[in-house]
This record gives sequence, structure tokens and C-alpha cells, in this order.
Amino acid sequence: MSQEKGFPSAFCGISKFTEKNKALDAIHLIAEEMLMGFPKAESVQKDILELFSKRKSLSNAQVQFTKFLLELWKALDTELAVVLLDDIQNLMEVSNSIDILRAVLSNEDIVKKTKFLFILSSTPAGWASFIDKHDPVGRFFRKRLFVENLKEREVMATIDMTLKGTGAEFEDGIRKNIFEYTFGHPYEVQLLASHLYDSQIEGKVSVDAWDNALNSTLKELGRDYFKYLLSKASDREKDLLKILAEEKKLITIKDFTTMMIVGKRAKKFPIANIKNFLYRLEEKGLVKRIEGRGFYIQDLMFAEFIVRFGLE
Repeated sequence: MSQEKGFPSAFCGISKFTEKNKALDAIHLIAEEMLMGFPKAESVQKDILELFSKRKSLSNAQVQFTKFLLELWKALDTELAVVLLDDIQNLMEVSNSIDILRAVLSNEDIVKKTKFLFILSSTPAGWASFIDKHDPVGRFFRKRLFVENLKEREVMATIDMTLKGTGAEFEDGIRKNIFEYTFGHPYEVQLLASHLYDSQIEGKVSVDAWDNALNSTLKELGRDYFKYLLSKASDREKDLLKILAEEKKLITIKDFTTMMIVGKRAKKFPIANIKNFLYRLEEKGLVKRIEGRGFYIQDLMFAEFIVRFGLE
């Protein structure tokens, strides 16, 4: 989107770091990735990289990255430059690296003389340390912007636009399944459609490819997100999640009680506490409630993950 509007953008994938790495190592990586990502940066590449050849210290990392951004901005000659930092959680092993980014991007010269837009991406668990209100970095992450689910027509348009010119085609049944299972969740749509695309045979993606692609998607979502969600639930809450996942419908507290007593869905379950467990699941964002109608798991992919791969 940035490039289409004429603004340069650079994608920087953050690799794994260890405690042995210095803050300057991380900042140097980001700088090098930015130089490779911005086509107009070749003229200053040599001079800028010399900034990082000096003594490696915490103060130098901050000072050098500030000088780097100021020099780079002059070379780019643009109104806006976008920097996408992916897998920020990999920087957590490097002491002060995130705080250095904060300090540099808050620097008066950077704010007044440049227009860099840094966009950070992390695993859900990776954000935990950023949102502490007492942390100097935390104040940047306390206001949240939630991305809404795509509507069905938007999902179909996204699939069509992405497949255009590739020679690949999704059968209507596949397209319908993508929306039904993801309900338009942007990341789930992208991931599931990607696995389906990889399953094509001579450009065709039929319903025969669905099950394997769904399994691959669920495994990846489990590793990246669903296992983190499940870690928030107690063992008793997981018992109720399993029932909701298997039933895939609204269930009232009364229905839960009947299932536990008559169906023996969970042995020695404290029936009297079902209401409390369900309300806790709602507070944790794992289930939704419709007043007077019951509880349900909104994310069908999450429910499917529980059914197929269990709660461990």
C-alpha cells in the first residue's frame, strides 16, 4: 500500500538473538535491512554503515541509529518512509534494544526533521512485556486499534485480487469454506488461503485439498496463537471449552449442567461453579455470550483446533 502511493517502504525481519548479543547488533541489523529495502539508499550505504564500525556501547547504539535515520532521510527525498519490523519478540533477549528504538524515535530531531513510520509486529505473547503501563515503552502500546473482520464480499475480493495473474483458481466450495471457517479474520484468511494455494494441482484448488490445508493451517495457528489462548484457561475452564468446541453452537448454563450430569462429559466436575467458569472464559476473551441464549466460541478455527488437536 505504501509503495502504491509512492512512498518507499522496507520490510525488516528480525532474526533470533541471544543474551550474548549487544544492543548495537540488533540496531545494526535493522539499519542494514532498511538500506536494502530502500532503493534510494545506495548513495549513503557506505558512509552510514561506517557509523556502526565504532566502539560498541549502549550509548553508541542510540546515537548512531539517530544519525543513521537523519542521514537516510536526506537520501530518500520523500514525504514519508515506512519501516515494517517483523518478529519484534526476537529482540527481547537483547537488553534495551526496544527502549533504544523508543528513545530514537522520540528524539526531537527525528520527530521534527523526518517522517519515518515504524510498524512493529510480534507474536501475541511477545506483546506482554510492552503493555506494562509503568514501562517507558508501554505508553506507546496502551491504545489499541482492533482490525475488524472482513465481510464476505471483501474476503472474496481479497482472494480474487491475490490470485489474479497467478493462473490458480479456487473452486466456489473452497471460497465458501474459507469465509465460513475464518469468518473474515484477516490473518486466518491469509494463512488458510496460502496453504490452499500450495495444494493446487495444475492451477486448480478443489475441495479435495481442503482437509490437509485446514490441518496445516490449524497447526500453524496453534503454534503461533491458539496454544497461547489455551494457556489462559484453567483445567476446569478447558473442560467447558472442549464442549463448546465439539457442539459448535450456543449453549446455556442449564444445558451445560445437563451435559455434565447426564452426559458425564467431565468427571468430578464442580457443577455449581459452571456459571463462574463460563464468565471467567468470557472475561479472558475465549468465549462470547449472548444474553439469554448462552455461550459460544466465536472463532470457528479455534474451536476446530481444540477438536482436532486437543487442549494440551
